[in-house]
Amino acid sequence: MKYGGGGAPENKLLSGKKINRLHADYKNDKMNIILGKKEVSMKKAFTMAEVLITIGIIGLIAGLVIPGVMSKYKQKALETGLARFYSVMNQAFYLSTLENGEEKYWDDYGDNSCEFFKKYLANYLKTTEYECGYYNHIDGNRYSKMNDDRFMAIYFPSGDMAVFSYCHHFVYTLNTKKYYKKYTALMSGGPSDQTAAYGSELFVFELAKNRATAANIKNIRGIIPFDNLPIYSDEKILERCKSNPIRCSALIARYGWKIPKNYPYKIR
Repeated sequence: MKYGGGGAPENKLLSGKKINRLHADYKNDKMNIILGKKEVSMKKAFTMAEVLITIGIIGLIAGLVIPGVMSKYKQKALETGLARFYSVMNQAFYLSTLENGEEKYWDDYGDNSCEFFKKYLANYLKTTEYECGYYNHIDGNRYSKMNDDRFMAIYFPSGDMAVFSYCHHFVYTLNTKKYYKKYTALMSGGPSDQTAAYGSELFVFELAKNRATAANIKNIRGIIPFDNLPIYSDEKILERCKSNPIRCSALIARYGWKIPKNYPYKIR
């Protein structure tokens, strides 16, 4: 049947197309929502993977960087400690000369470090405590400690420590608690088994007047880094440090209490 005029059937046909189109759009929208959820879910899973990878990379970088940072920290702490010890000890010697006269007129105590310290340094040096030494005495199966005034330990408020031995040498360490076992060996007169610690953990100084007399050098007082004589060039000091680590405090002193890049030992 054919109608003329108003065209109502055509409106019904168009409405049908719209309905079909709307129905199709609805299906598409629903599908997009579902896919969108999957996409979001996949995106979340991928982000978690990214986080894990990032954490792994950070851990790897930390493993590479932290040891270097710790090494720099130990190096800086040692530089500060050595400079502090050198300054504090020499100030004590200076203050002592004001009351006891020039060092060359001080009493000779031989190798009795403890008595020398009590008379000439104890009253001019700020310490938490000091103790005279001993040696390990073995008689058959019996073990005991015998007093030995050739050795004495000096404990500083900073936590540092030094052993004064044979009224001649001071052996310094930065961390008393960590290295006390090594100092027990030094205090008992048996430092030979601690040779690997020199230049890394233990640093040697000596009475300047003893070295000055032996080398015929004037006007040096207090303590000096072991073997740090003006007759040696920087190159010679480095060479001597490499050949015997007990001389390495002299090398550090030559660089203004800074550990040089060519320092031959690892700071522990």
